[in-house]
Amino acid sequence: MTTEIPAIVEAFNNNISNTPEVGSPFNTVTPANRNDRKGLWRKGVLVQIQGGVWSMETRLTADDLNMGRNQIPGFATLGKKRLLDPKYKNQFLNIVGKARAAAERLGFGFVLTGSYFVPFGNFDRLKEIIDKQQRSFDSLADRFIDSYTERRAEFLEQYQEHWEKLDPYYPSPDYVRSKFNMRAIYYVASMSGTVSGEDGADDMYVQWAMDSMNGLRSEAREVADTIRKSVVDGNLDGRTMRRVQTLIDRLENMDMLEDVSLRNAALALANDATSANADALTKVATDVDMDAVRAILLD
Repeated sequence: MTTEIPAIVEAFNNNISNTPEVGSPFNTVTPANRNDRKGLWRKGVLVQIQGGVWSMETRLTADDLNMGRNQIPGFATLGKKRLLDPKYKNQFLNIVGKARAAAERLGFGFVLTGSYFVPFGNFDRLKEIIDKQQRSFDSLADRFIDSYTERRAEFLEQYQEHWEKLDPYYPSPDYVRSKFNMRAIYYVASMSGTVSGEDGADDMYVQWAMDSMNGLRSEAREVADTIRKSVVDGNLDGRTMRRVQTLIDRLENMDMLEDVSLRNAALALANDATSANADALTKVATDVDMDAVRAILLD
């Protein structure tokens, strides 16, 4: 039994009349027209952060190992040889990683691989972070190209006895620059899909929403447990209370159920950190079932 959900994307801004190709970026994505959308897309938008980085490697050959092709056993495959120190590649990967970490922190991992659902409450904050990381990425790529010839010479000098096995494989600076690319795609996905088996695409989305909302509720229970223990142990401090404020921020910006009782319980705990208020937060932060979240997706 399989369920296939094609990544059919559509323009988020109503001013864009044509549906773009799958994965294409939009010129304008804002929360302003959320009421024009249905279900889940009134709550947020998807983002996929793509990062292309030159591998700084090339294929290893039998000649590189001073072996003939016939000397490589059939069960073995040759790997790669480095053209530059991997620390340079890691600098780019770290920037992409920071952007994706922000998307994970301010949103929820989505059922479409590599995508995050970002509630509108966190949209501007995340977009600002991603834009900053994109600028850092592009600036680093430009500096990398400026020093490309020098770094190539340094690496060849380090392995000068293998010069003839490395030097012919360095691409041109223009080619290398074309391999560095970071962008964020903001989009919404079709709620319909090609379905086989008993479960539908809609159920998969509902399951995702339930798991995401229950993740927030689990966080709330953990915060309540921490405050309760600190009160009992007599070591409640500002650092511990900051966890309550962080929870309130996440509930305000990420709770798609907009559960007022849950938010009020967290606010009450922030205002008066007592065991009773911690118990009250635990009580309202119970897990929800699929029926409770279905209206978010299927209205």
